[in-house]
Amino acid sequence: MRVSSGCASDRFPTPFQTDEAAAPSDDAGAVGASVLAPAQEDDASDDATLEPSPGLVEDDAGSPQPSGPPFDAGPDGECAASVGPGDLAIVEILIESVSGTGDHGEWLEVRSTRGCALDLVGLHAECAVGAKVSSLDVTTDEWLPAGGAFVVADSADPAVNHALPGLVLAWAGNPGDVLRNEGATITLLANGALVDTVTYPKTKTPIGTSLAFPSDCPSSVRADWARWQPSSASWFPGFSGTPNARNDDVHCPDD
Repeated sequence: MRVSSGCASDRFPTPFQTDEAAAPSDDAGAVGASVLAPAQEDDASDDATLEPSPGLVEDDAGSPQPSGPPFDAGPDGECAASVGPGDLAIVEILIESVSGTGDHGEWLEVRSTRGCALDLVGLHAECAVGAKVSSLDVTTDEWLPAGGAFVVADSADPAVNHALPGLVLAWAGNPGDVLRNEGATITLLANGALVDTVTYPKTKTPIGTSLAFPSDCPSSVRADWARWQPSSASWFPGFSGTPNARNDDVHCPDD
């Protein structure tokens, strides 16, 4: 993955906003090693050419690259199109990993709502707080399995982000302090179309604890921040959250 700088079901089909206002690095993408078929060892070997193996396509430089996900796409295969509206949902945020400023351990989790392997290429994310806008752009193939998740973090360095597991994408420039305690708006777009957006309110969770939308909550109540709960599970000593895992450690409050 490369980043460029700039800030009807339970599939979470409708983006929302409220008025309340170690792990792989970001180079660990879907592109695998190039595979070439060997030249024939016969009298015509001088004229032999190397051809891409099946399942590969050539990039603009003529180098073979994988044409699909680097994993078994399952019975539903690959999604027919790249990421689009309603395909992703923001379901967990860690707003404060350390006290004070200079926090580079914040992150948010995004989960696929699709039952097929989804290519994130073309996805744009941004978080705006006043005049400050953090952003990232997925410019190469980055595949999610059906229902899979990824994390957008202040840093892709495991030593800085507290060893976040799974697919970790970093805001361009690793700015730090992206998710502000006073509240902010996070927006996901693809090819100019809105995929998902949340505006979280000023909130106070314990330092190092994420705020998660429980897996057993219906998607129709995701805009109700009273349903989001402080995580109880721990992925790293001293930190609570379920990055790139289902939010099964918390449960949907009763109405």
